[in-house]
Amino acid sequence: MYYRKIYLPLLACAMAACGSCVKENTKEPVTSETGKDADPADLNSISLTIEGEVNQKIETRGQDVNVALLKFTKTSLEGFGIGATVVNASTHVTTSTSTGLMKIDLGARTEQEGLVAGSVTVESGNSRPTYSGQSYFLYYETATDQRNSKAYLTLTEVTDTANLLKVRGQFRYNAAYGPEPMSNDCALEAIKNSGRMPMYNADYCGAKKVAVKGTFTIYLDKVMQQK
Repeated sequence: MYYRKIYLPLLACAMAACGSCVKENTKEPVTSETGKDADPADLNSISLTIEGEVNQKIETRGQDVNVALLKFTKTSLEGFGIGATVVNASTHVTTSTSTGLMKIDLGARTEQEGLVAGSVTVESGNSRPTYSGQSYFLYYETATDQRNSKAYLTLTEVTDTANLLKVRGQFRYNAAYGPEPMSNDCALEAIKNSGRMPMYNADYCGAKKVAVKGTFTIYLDKVMQQK
């Protein structure tokens, strides 16, 4: 699927680009008073809720908060994404979330639209279903402008704190999972109903959906900031 082939490597690249500011996690969160060598990533936090086929609340901080960032200027964040990866200690199920990549105007306090849709991946043993905005468009989208399949983010605070930029905000997105490979019956049913929105019948094809919403606080080292 286009989303999985193109978006996931791109997000991994963005994570790697931001990796230069990530060090080994510490048990206690650091503060600005710990000195200039403290890792800003240890201050990051995220709280989110997944509802639908998957129901889970995630609250975590430090290195479990995933921040993608390709370019950081005084006015914008480009290739920016926020999410989390957590492992349930009792079930050993790994849940990963991401808003997808966005260009964020640091001066705006209105809702901003993502460039690529958000995702949720639930890994348990050999099972690894990925819920994506791209699949949501295929199985559930009813709007021609794809508004329900995109990720949205609103900044609530942008503050200079010594050598760091504190950024707080909230986000929301829908995502869906469709069995792969798609069955012949599912594809043929869509062909018979060509032009329909959504393109595929979710119940007939066995698709499932989730809705994600959350808040975050991150700290960016201004050494990375470009003019």
